[in-house]
Amino acid sequence: MMAAPLHVHENHRDLGHRLELGTITAPEQVAPVREMPLPTTGAHPPLFAVLGAHGGAGTSTLARWWAPAADTGLAWPASPRTTQDVIVAARLCMPGLTAAAERLREWHAGLAPDGVDVIGLVLTAARPGKVPSAVARYHGVVAELVAHVYQIGWHDELVVCELSELAQFLPFEPPPPRRSRLRAAVPADVHRTGTQIITHLAAARSKAAAQQDSEKEP
Repeated sequence: MMAAPLHVHENHRDLGHRLELGTITAPEQVAPVREMPLPTTGAHPPLFAVLGAHGGAGTSTLARWWAPAADTGLAWPASPRTTQDVIVAARLCMPGLTAAAERLREWHAGLAPDGVDVIGLVLTAARPGKVPSAVARYHGVVAELVAHVYQIGWHDELVVCELSELAQFLPFEPPPPRRSRLRAAVPADVHRTGTQIITHLAAARSKAAAQQDSEKEP
């Protein structure tokens, strides 16, 4: 089967902007809900949560790599005491994309807990090598359901590293050296994606704050 290239996808919708009710079909099954606040594992509360669209989506690895993130497993974060900004995670394969589409449709249909905003979708490679053309085509369909789609490649060294051994990304850190080991630095695509998420999130919050200030003006 021919392989097709994929690129980071960006819609023109703002982060957390849902489609109008009635324009999207809700999935038959919905994700569980986490009522407890998300854990704070670093010096500061998490800025966003990583939600797995399916088992094996890599939420624990992604949340470890990105220090400002928290792993919410397969459940929507329902507690307003910690962040409800959500990055949906899935494997870049047909089952992974199908599961991601279900979670995104669930959110657009208003079935996620109040306060939840889906700010992006992270697709992690399901295998080394190029993406089959059928997967690439469906990727384009799913990408229309979310403001930003980010991609993480295949990293062989993960199979020999404990989660606690992985280096972490911190905002404003310089890009890692090329070919760094995972215990010393995050991969370049993980750093790039973390930077993009933080940048998009900061821009959205600045815009929301400016809108609130303008509404207060007489």
